[in-house]
Amino acid sequence: MILEYEKTQKIYAEKGCEHIVDGVIRFDDLIETKYKPTNFSAETKYYYLRDNHVEWDKKQNAYIEQMHKEWLEELGYDITKYYVQTDTREIKETHVLEELKSQDSEAI
Repeated sequence: MILEYEKTQKIYAEKGCEHIVDGVIRFDDLIETKYKPTNFSAETKYYYLRDNHVEWDKKQNAYIEQMHKEWLEELGYDITKYYVQTDTREIKETHVLEELKSQDSEAI
């Protein structure tokens, strides 16, 4: 199964995030990212992060991994045996991942 969902972003709080850059106080928008399942029944997820955050991609990607795990659990999967492949969003068995890691280490 491939997890299909809509991703939308909007300003949740305009100039709602105070932070300091090089000793100067700045105010940036708080961005809401909404992930709504479209081909499976699970909870819609929301993630909030300051616009222009220096670790925007890293934090978004970490949240997506966590969200995928939560959705797997909601769908009744054992997260020790299944994972969601990030680029395809396909649910895969963990032993397949372990076999690939094993093959990579043997090739070195």
